[in-house]
Amino acid sequence: MSGAAFFQSTLCKTLVFLLGTVVLGAAFAPLLYLGGKHVVAEAWLEGTWLESVNDSMRRAHFPRYFNRAILLGALLMIWPTLRWMNAGRKRSAMRRPTGETIRRQLLLETNPLWRRHLFVGFFLAGGTLLLLGALYVNLGWYESVAPGKPLWRILLAALGTGVAVGLLEEFVFRGAFHAVLAKLLKPKTLFWVIAVFFAVIHFFNAPKSLDVEEVSYGSGFWMLGKIIGYFVSQFANPYFLIAEFAVLLAIGLVLGYTRMKTGSLWLGIGLHAGWVFGVKTLSPLTRRAFEPGEKMPWLGDNLRVGAISCLVVSLTGLVLWRWLRKKYGPPFAPREQLE
Repeated sequence: MSGAAFFQSTLCKTLVFLLGTVVLGAAFAPLLYLGGKHVVAEAWLEGTWLESVNDSMRRAHFPRYFNRAILLGALLMIWPTLRWMNAGRKRSAMRRPTGETIRRQLLLETNPLWRRHLFVGFFLAGGTLLLLGALYVNLGWYESVAPGKPLWRILLAALGTGVAVGLLEEFVFRGAFHAVLAKLLKPKTLFWVIAVFFAVIHFFNAPKSLDVEEVSYGSGFWMLGKIIGYFVSQFANPYFLIAEFAVLLAIGLVLGYTRMKTGSLWLGIGLHAGWVFGVKTLSPLTRRAFEPGEKMPWLGDNLRVGAISCLVVSLTGLVLWRWLRKKYGPPFAPREQLE
């Protein structure tokens, strides 16, 4: 392949998309952090229905803002990348990013059952995790703790976080990344690549002990270097692969299947929001009743870790497979591209 041909190839455009996502994320992270802390200091959200978001911004350190900035970078990169990939193909269809155009660009289909999918996904995922947490408490593996704030506030905060994360990450991973890589990979390969990428990217973060004392414009790029080193080191731990990576891979496979089977994000958004809701609800209400690492790889500090959680997610996927198998066409059939 010549140099000119490579720069016009889908592979090159995909690499530019990924690189641009990381660079924009590192650049925006300090701005996002300083802006979030300013909102907290001014108390603009206190006493409103967004008070749980205000609490999250107040508690969050720079690495958390960095992670959110990476997702923001992906959102900013997706539309120009898709325009670039469709250069020369009915440019008039790309002039205005209407809802219909965006849907077709993301290879999504209209879903008349979106409400049912959203609620079924949420209650199935959230319900199974809450039952699992109750089982752990009953067996003495976890113990109940006094949360220090009303239960309704815990539930509301967990719901808000779950919905926000579900919407954002499904649009980025099963929407944007899927649409970009679909131009490069066959459906079955795409299914596995997106699932693995989803699992891997969740460990693209800093060690819990690492923080930035004074955030400056270059802090995002400094953090990026630290994250890369820590990211590589995690995969040398076999318990990590079984107990934590496997859970996220199973989640990615289930979410990817629902997206490719239904041609829609709604069921995945519900599932994703439900899983986050379950974890965020139980975290302030329970704690492990065993020493760190004592029950690895079966159980961890929270329900996002452990081979048992991986099994529960897999069983959830089996239930969804039984429910969806006759309702839609083959999950790996090519979707319509915008020409």
